[in-house]
Amino acid sequence: MRCLLSFLLVMTAALGANAQGNKEMMASFYSESLRIIYSPSFLLPGKPAFNDRALSEHFHALSQTDFRPLLRSLGQAKKLFQLNDWLYYQLMRKVLGQLYEGRSSVEKDLACWFLLSQAGYDTRLAYLEGEAFVYVYSQEAVFEAPVIEDKGRQFVNLTNIRTGGGKQRALYLLNFQPNPQGNAFSFKLAKLPSLRPREVPVKLRFLFRGQWIELDVKADQTIRDFMAEYPLIDESQYLDVPLSSTLSASLLPQLRQLAEGKNEWETAELLAAFTRSCFAYKEDKDYFGYSKPMVAEEVFLYPYSDCEDRSALFIRLAEELLGLPMIVLAYPDHLTVGVALPQTKSGFVRYNSKAYYVCDPTGPVNSDAVGKIPEGYEDTPYEIIKEYK
Repeated sequence: MRCLLSFLLVMTAALGANAQGNKEMMASFYSESLRIIYSPSFLLPGKPAFNDRALSEHFHALSQTDFRPLLRSLGQAKKLFQLNDWLYYQLMRKVLGQLYEGRSSVEKDLACWFLLSQAGYDTRLAYLEGEAFVYVYSQEAVFEAPVIEDKGRQFVNLTNIRTGGGKQRALYLLNFQPNPQGNAFSFKLAKLPSLRPREVPVKLRFLFRGQWIELDVKADQTIRDFMAEYPLIDESQYLDVPLSSTLSASLLPQLRQLAEGKNEWETAELLAAFTRSCFAYKEDKDYFGYSKPMVAEEVFLYPYSDCEDRSALFIRLAEELLGLPMIVLAYPDHLTVGVALPQTKSGFVRYNSKAYYVCDPTGPVNSDAVGKIPEGYEDTPYEIIKEYK
């Protein structure tokens, strides 16, 4: 079905390129290459002056061009690759980067603002000293991103989305709203996009009940590539992103074989041993130099991971092999997971009338013991940030 859709997209592009003087180009998007149809008229408006009137007139000038073939191509690609709003914007940015090659970044940013507005989003434009900043209405929390409030709505700066950690500059907000009743922009990543996988082999080794177990799996490098550019969203969202079909097909059968004949407690111990011992530990700021929460697959694609990353992985594996209710416990400097294992001993955490035993995915390394609060956290207050029923 994916091949058929790709063929139809290419055929639609080929037919569109022959209509009304449209042109086509090949655009790269992570592991994919796709045909984009556009009208040269869309590129005619030049760089405007930086004042309210000139910027508003530039938007109007773009609206008088034949922008629809380009917007249609982007929309078809969004549907084909099952992109969320953020990845759709990334596709738009990369395509416009090629179309406006050799021209100012401002023209590309203004084109992004225009196309997002035409795609149905509520946008704003801010500017200062020859720079333009695209803002989009969103109801979600995005950390380290510059935001503004306008008429009771929160707008996130897409242009400089990872530069909001310091003091924000005072910008001029354009007194023009292209689509004031437009849709909210979402950063949620409930499922992976349907991009061509780039398989990389990964060798794993962990200690379980005194025996070293070795596994060979394959992970999808494409996930690392697009997550490297992903904005910093609420940490609970990373926990819900599934494993790729590439990793699931190579890892889960091996873990199921190892869990064969084991009860729920023993399976939880197996998974804890796996997440604790297969991967080297290092905190984000020591390795990346900044906060970098990972989705589960990324644990296999970087040399180091921390407690948030291991928790995401443990949850994905426990849902597949245990299928029991779980909770996520957030300490001031640690994240861990509780599983509703059969109540056979004390030491559990009670939440919504269920008993949960902590199965810490991070440590101690080379240990498989579960059912205990992590050492040093016995008297530390925690918050339950997520529940899996």
